[in-house]
Formats: sequence, C-alpha cells, structure tokens
Amino acid sequence: MNFLWKKIKQMSLRTRLSIAVILCILFPWLSTYIVSNYVTKDVLELRAAKQSEDDLRMIELGIKNIFDDIMYTSNYIQFDPNMNQLLKSHELIDPNSSNVKQEIALNYIQISNELAGITDLLMPLYITILYKNDLYYTNYSQIDFNPLQFKEKPWFEKLDHLNFYQTYWLGAHRTYIKSESVTSPYLITIGRRIQRSNDLNSYLIISLKESEIKKLFSQFQSEKRAKFYLTNKEGDIYSSLNTKEVGTTLKYDVSNKNYQIVEYEKEKHLLVSYPVSYSNWRLVSLVPYKDTIGSINMVTRTTILIQGAFLVLFLIGLIMLVREFTKPITKLHHVTTAIKQGDLTARIHLSGSNDVAQLGHSFNHMLDTIEEMIEQIKIQEEAKRNAELEMLQAQINPHFLFNVLNAIRLKIKMEGNSGSASLIYSLSALLRMTINRNNAFIPLEEELTIVKHYVDLMNFRHQHDVELEINVNEAASSFQVPRFFLQPIIENAIIHGNNNRKETIKIIASEQIDTYLKLIITDNGKGMDMHTLEGLRKKIFHQNGHDSVKSSKSFNGIGVQNVYQRMKLIYGEAFQLRIDSMEGEGTTLTFQIPVHKRWL
Repeated sequence: MNFLWKKIKQMSLRTRLSIAVILCILFPWLSTYIVSNYVTKDVLELRAAKQSEDDLRMIELGIKNIFDDIMYTSNYIQFDPNMNQLLKSHELIDPNSSNVKQEIALNYIQISNELAGITDLLMPLYITILYKNDLYYTNYSQIDFNPLQFKEKPWFEKLDHLNFYQTYWLGAHRTYIKSESVTSPYLITIGRRIQRSNDLNSYLIISLKESEIKKLFSQFQSEKRAKFYLTNKEGDIYSSLNTKEVGTTLKYDVSNKNYQIVEYEKEKHLLVSYPVSYSNWRLVSLVPYKDTIGSINMVTRTTILIQGAFLVLFLIGLIMLVREFTKPITKLHHVTTAIKQGDLTARIHLSGSNDVAQLGHSFNHMLDTIEEMIEQIKIQEEAKRNAELEMLQAQINPHFLFNVLNAIRLKIKMEGNSGSASLIYSLSALLRMTINRNNAFIPLEEELTIVKHYVDLMNFRHQHDVELEINVNEAASSFQVPRFFLQPIIENAIIHGNNNRKETIKIIASEQIDTYLKLIITDNGKGMDMHTLEGLRKKIFHQNGHDSVKSSKSFNGIGVQNVYQRMKLIYGEAFQLRIDSMEGEGTTLTFQIPVHKRWL
C-alpha cells in the first residue's frame, strides 16, 4: 500500500486528477449498484419510516396548535385576575335567593364577554365551569346537556386528586352535545381543578370535537393509502379517518419508538408512531409495505442502470476536460521551478480572464511586489536602526526622577523640614506606583498605601484636614484587588463630601472565607438627599460603560462610575456595590468583591 501511494504521489497532477475522476465516478456507482441490490432493504425501510415520521411530525404540529388553544383557554380561566373575580362572584350566588336567575344571567353575560376575547380567535371549544354548590357556567345550551351530569361520570372523581397545575386528559368519548351527535359523534376532553385563595372549589372541563383532529389527518391522506390514528400508549384509538374505529384498540405496541412491520387487514404495513405534546398519547401511521418499499426499490434499480450508461460517457468527456484545464497549471509549475532556482524574473503568460488565468496574473503581480518589497525592506531597516539609535539617545530613565526626588527629600529632611520631606516621599511613591503598571492586581495592603499617600497630598494641596482610619484584618490585607480602584472613591469623598469641617474617612475590610472581600468606605461629609442619591445610583448602575464621562477630574482619569464598570468587567455579576447616604451625615460605599475573576 505504501509503495502504491508513493507511486501515485510521483505522478503528475494531470494523471492524478484523471485517476481521481475515474475512481470518484465509477466507485460510487458500483457501490450504489451493489448496495441497491443487496443491502438497500433496511435503508429503504428507514427512508419510508422517516417519511411517515415527517408526516406525523407535521400532524403533531397541528395537534399541538389545537392543544395550545385548549391549554391557553384553560390557563386564562385559571389565572386571569378579571376572570377569577367573575368566577368568584358566580360562585357566591345563593341558589336559594329570590333573584338568583337574574344574578346568574347577568354573570353569564359578563363571563361570556370576558371569554369572547380569546374564544372567538381560537378553535371552537365546549367550556364548562362547575361549582360544588351545583352552579355552573357553559358556553353551550343546557338543552343539549346538563353539566351536573359530569359529576356522575366515573372519571370525574379523579379531578379531586389533581393539584391546580395538573390536567386530566380524558381522551375520546361520545359527545354529550345532543344536537351534534350525528355530525360530530366524539369529543376529546380535558379536566382540571381551579384554585382561588388556596381553596379548590370548582372544576373546569373543556371539550374539542374529534373531527378537528380528523381534518388534520385528511390533509396528509395520499394515494399510498396511509392510515393515521391518535391513540394512548395502550393503543386505544381516540381519532381516526374512519369514525367507526374510534373507541377500538390497535393490537400493536404503539409506544415503540422504532418502526415496525406489522400485519394489518391481511397485508404487511409499515407502522410508525410519534409522541404528542401535553400528554402520553401517540400518533400512529400505517402505510402498506408495497406502496412504499416496492415502488422505491424498482425506481432505484432502474435509475442506477441508466446512470451507469451516462456516467461512462461523462467519464470520457471529463478526462478530456481535465487534460485541457490542467495545461495552465503545468505552465505555472515550470515558472515556480525557475523561481526556486533563483530566477525572480520568470513570469507566466496566460490568456483569458478565467480563475486560472487570474491566478497567473496574481502570481506575476506577487513576484513584482516581492521585488519591490525587498528594496523597501532594505530602506526601512536602515531607517529603523537610525530611529532606534535616536530613541535610545533621547530616552530618560524614570528611576532617575525617583532618585532625584529621594535626594531632595533627604536634603529637606536633614534641614529639619520633615513635613515637606514626607510630602515629597508620598509624591515619589505615588508617582512610582502610577508609572509601574506591570501588575493589574495588587494586594489590598499596597492599594491602601497608595490611598494614604494620595490623602496626604490632597491635604497639602487643598488645605484639607482629612483623617484616614483603616481597619483591615490580616486575611483581607493580602486579598488581590485591581490597581487604583480605591483612589477615585477616596477622591470623590474628599471633594464632594467636604462640609468645611474636619473630615474622617473610614475604611473597613474583612475577607469572607474563600468567598469574597467586604470593603466598607464611610465618610462624615455633607452627604446627599434621597433625590440626589437616586440620581447618582441611576447614573452609576444603569448607564452604559461606553457612555462614561470623559471629563472626570479624578487622579488617573476615571471616576466612581468607571470604577463600577471596570469591576463589573473583571468580576461579572458576582461583584456588588451599594451606596447609602444621608444629608448632613455622610456617605457609605459597600463593596463585595468576589475571589474569582471573570478574566485576568
């Protein structure tokens, strides 16, 4: 095999394409011919079963729409507030009252009007609402049926064992509407209990004409003599194109998910079943075996033989076309061989505007571009070396600035001005932390050090008297937090919380074990009223991060709102920020920073 593969790889592209054409045409045809004669029986059965299943799936969609109407009506009556109020008032009617008929009639009108908005747009349904006090509501005439007779049905007591979310699917039964016993002899009914104020005291019964399901079956009836049934999992027929079959039982296992070959009316049939939404019912299709497999098999064999004759003719013509189409590729191969040997002046000359010719033109253009780029790269490399030299000559080492500041600080301290020396130290440390951004996350202890230096500088610059109180436990001090997320918060407290008195800012931090860091920042500034506080919350919590205010005056260019957006991007929804404030008493910000980050 390896020897054969090597021999094929050594062949020209034209020869390999010709061999590939022969194999790709003849091999599939021969394989198809063999399969069609020996192993297509199962394939054809699967195809026929798939077609029947597709028909059942389409029928099920129609049945689902019908059942959706029933469940929508049922849920509307069960949960709509206006409907519940009307049903409750109907239930409270005293049957022994002197004007009971007038009250019932008035309530009938109100309930009917309420239901008209949905029932007029849905499938025709028979609706019965039955109360324990023997009052009831129906959308059909009591001349046809007295709804109190439902209580005598053997299935009615099963409704008492349901909760108000469950539905009892009765299936097909003889119609209780006398006027339609001939045109629509069967109904499909559901029942459920209605709950109000935790008191299950009424029943809802909705019925649908079985003929509506039959209409769906008739739409998929074809010359294949297919038969469709709606059954339960035991095979009891609830709907059929033949009304006489309703109420009988299919003797097959309709709950089997795979197709079956069964004997029906002394003839082999293909049986396929499909589940129905909302219940454990099944849709069943019975198609005569000869109508599906026999005709398909004959057509397949005839088609394959005809294809074989034409494929031989196509093969001869295709090989000739392959040889013609590969001529430009052969020319391109000669050019690439010349370029490989170092001749960048070699070019391919092809006429026309087809894709292969375009490839040749593009190849020539690429060679021209390569020659130009070689010259440009030489010029750019020379300019790059000159620019790097100039940049190195002009570069100032940032550590020089820190060393100079430290030298000035020591000189001032030696002269006895320790206050100014401390300020220069704070400025130097803060500048170093600002420029050094190698790490996006630092321990909380380092972040608090930055804040201390910042407060010292703000007190000096604005003549503030701000005192910083820090209470952080040992576990919280090593908690990794984003760099410079506290400074905008402290700046906001100093600038906007100033009330012309000594201001104290308290920072309390504690780590909840393996969960999150709780950080509380409190100032005793002037605070804000509720209206201002709500406006601030809305601006911070509900404004899109892309709309952040560009003109924020914080130290590093971000404000409180941007801090919130930044933390949300890092930690996701697990991050929480709460803002509380009272006018004249100060403001408190509570951070809940999770241990795990969404991204790093």
